[in-house]
Amino acid sequence: MTLAEFAEHLSVTPRQIRFMIAEDILPSANKTGRSADAYGEEHVLKAQRYLAFYRLGMKPASIKVLMAFDDAVPIVQSEGVELRIDPSIAPKNIDVDAALEKIAIALRTYVSKE
Repeated sequence: MTLAEFAEHLSVTPRQIRFMIAEDILPSANKTGRSADAYGEEHVLKAQRYLAFYRLGMKPASIKVLMAFDDAVPIVQSEGVELRIDPSIAPKNIDVDAALEKIAIALRTYVSKE
């Protein structure tokens, strides 16, 4: 379906669709020709999920984080904390020490608010 059809199907404006693509909430349209775009079932499902969260009053940045977890691969779970990895990132590109430092800071911040 075209951008206009996709927007109409979701009852949103084409601008909202472009926003979701720019924010990496939705993947870019599939190219079907010189300038024709096509949106498929993958786009519809992700957009519907985003809009459901948005209608619940969640902010776009929070929704983006929640939606990213669907694609992540669980690595380890310990004491109620789960580590997930984005499958699009090659393991050799992960700076383990930097990641562990950020995780430790986030956990300490969370625990200190108790």
